[in-house]
Amino acid sequence: MQSEFPEVAIVIVTTIILLLFLVGFIVIMLILNQKSRLTQVQELRLMEEKYEQELLRTQLEIQENIFGNLSQEIHDNIGQSLTFVSLSLLTVPVENGSEAHLYIEESRKMLQKAIAELRDLSKGLQTERIIDIGLVKSIEFELQRLERTNLYKTSFNFTDVQNLMDSQTETILFRTVQEMLNNIVKHARASELEIHLTHENDTINLEIRDNGIGFDPGTLLEKEHSKGLGLRNIRKRAALIGGTCNINSIKNGGTTIRITIPVNKQPFHEHNEESQI
Repeated sequence: MQSEFPEVAIVIVTTIILLLFLVGFIVIMLILNQKSRLTQVQELRLMEEKYEQELLRTQLEIQENIFGNLSQEIHDNIGQSLTFVSLSLLTVPVENGSEAHLYIEESRKMLQKAIAELRDLSKGLQTERIIDIGLVKSIEFELQRLERTNLYKTSFNFTDVQNLMDSQTETILFRTVQEMLNNIVKHARASELEIHLTHENDTINLEIRDNGIGFDPGTLLEKEHSKGLGLRNIRKRAALIGGTCNINSIKNGGTTIRITIPVNKQPFHEHNEESQI
């Protein structure tokens, strides 16, 4: 009996050691499997982000092409047609000073104003013009359009950002400004707005403030899914050029949107050099 005890003890110890190795092996495999899953999730997330960026790039390229066609259509057809109508009114045989003459003159003034507005709209749609005159001049032009409505008081403060961004980044940033101004006109009920464009260290900062009705930050997520506000588009465009977007709003206290992008570090250009927005 005594000789059997060491053998039993050896079997027990050996079994325990094997079980420990088995448990250790299972734990290691679980850890490796978890890491593999995390890696797969991260890869899928990166693939999704790249897909969304690629989709947005394509959408922007299509948008710029549409804008170019619209601009040409406005200039070549609509604008010329309205000009022809305005000139035709000059040939109407009516007596100077008569009620009909005054009515025609008032109609011509309205037509001339419409022609001027269409001309300004056409210029704002031209990608080549934005590239030619630069970001600062393009923003000034948009603010002047708002000023002429006599509904807004605007201000624009900027530092020299020339040559700090390529034409693609400037175009995307300008379209973002247009989106923000459009949101203000449609939703903010503001009377004053100001834009700040600054260059600090290795970043370019664009900030737009208005004195409108604002909104409750607690409902920001809900409003981001509203087609009217377009906040998601603004954030996506900022991300496309390597930037961040911060939105602060106070109920009945106005809204401030700040976009920050790194100088000469925009990932947009990794797409390809043939894609020209």
